[in-house]
Amino acid sequence: MAKTRRAAAAGKASTSELGAARRRDLLEAAYTLIAEKGLEGLRTRDIAARAGVNISTLHYYFGTKDALLVAIVEHVTDKFGQERKPAGGPGAAGAAEPPESLRAHLERAWRSFQDHPHLATVLQELSLRAHRDAAARTAFRAIHKEWNLGVEHLVRQGARAGQLRSDLDPRAAAAAITSFIMGAMLQLGIDAGAFDFHHVSGEIDRWLATAPGKPARGRKA
Repeated sequence: MAKTRRAAAAGKASTSELGAARRRDLLEAAYTLIAEKGLEGLRTRDIAARAGVNISTLHYYFGTKDALLVAIVEHVTDKFGQERKPAGGPGAAGAAEPPESLRAHLERAWRSFQDHPHLATVLQELSLRAHRDAAARTAFRAIHKEWNLGVEHLVRQGARAGQLRSDLDPRAAAAAITSFIMGAMLQLGIDAGAFDFHHVSGEIDRWLATAPGKPARGRKA
């Protein structure tokens, strides 16, 4: 009996892993096709063909068009996941030192777009769709909220440590940082030579940081 139960459990785990892999393959196929053809040219049959499955398999994993679109949004932002989920978020133990964490956040954002060359293009396509599609808009809204809260936490911690200006509005500063990252990637996706990301992100560091030799003053974050 015990051996039978173990075999059944192993079979379920194997089936679950296969399903997760097939779902990822379908989403990666959709991601690549959006980069190649744009969202308006995306067809479910093309996604299934690119993933090497039949159309009924795609419908099995994503029952509706809205569900597929939301899953694509989540898949794309997962490529950017560590940048919108910094370690040391609210309530985390053992957070890294705030200034390094904020700087690392900017650096990881840059690396994510370098590691995934189509990311800026696909995000732009999906962002435009979100203006017209309620499902995509809701998915993006949740992702942006989570990302902004994580960066806001980094700003608060840096201000409390005296290494960022204590007169900062953490929420507004977080919105400025995340907006810079998204805007920068859209610009650089069109023109890789538009500006140097590291130089501009360094300017942001200087704007936020306490001036050397001066104590941080003003409203506590």
